[in-house]
Amino acid sequence: MTVLSRMSLNASRRDGRRLLGDRQAMHAAVMAAFAPEAHDAMQGRVLWRVDHDGHRHTLYVTSPVEPDLMHLVEQAGWSEQSWQSTDYGPFLRRLTRGQRWAFRLTANPVKAKAQPDGRRSRLLPHVTPDQQMAWLTARAEGWGFSVPAAADDGPPALSVTRRHDEHFGRGHDGGGRSRHRVTLRVVQFDGVLDVDDADRLRSALTEGMGRAKGYGCGLMTLRQVGG
Repeated sequence: MTVLSRMSLNASRRDGRRLLGDRQAMHAAVMAAFAPEAHDAMQGRVLWRVDHDGHRHTLYVTSPVEPDLMHLVEQAGWSEQSWQSTDYGPFLRRLTRGQRWAFRLTANPVKAKAQPDGRRSRLLPHVTPDQQMAWLTARAEGWGFSVPAAADDGPPALSVTRRHDEHFGRGHDGGGRSRHRVTLRVVQFDGVLDVDDADRLRSALTEGMGRAKGYGCGLMTLRQVGG
């Protein structure tokens, strides 16, 4: 089973601003939506993403069991709204080769740079939109889809619509201070895809794409073209 959940975050509340500005805190808040026994029973990955569309901030979560997001509603939601969770399975099962969907993906496009003396390769972020889009199209086949060529008189089939670096602490010392400072290159892709291998795409939609999945990267959502 896979569940897709969605809720609106209120940036005018102090905790809403805190969570929107700290991916480590948001990661912890999302994982707190699952009881300890649910963690033990879960067979699959929890993915999350926050979309920023103007003044609207929407949290999406995919998970093997249904989350309880009441703590997030109380801390950072809107008083008159809750969250919506739906069984993602029927939609995933309808995916077939040849379908075309509009998509959004937030990801962490990186490359491995070999180091001298046999040291472990260093991960470096892709910098330009062209490099970032090339990263995605190069991996699309392994994730079961392809990006079609854009029509001469139409919009591009793939765009980088948001990109920025986020900085947050990870891990704490005995005094409660962060041990490690993390910088994460976050890129939002919007575009159109063709389904080439439905099984691979289903796996990618539930297991995530790329790195930094625990920090709001890797979750792709689909919608009807033009919808």
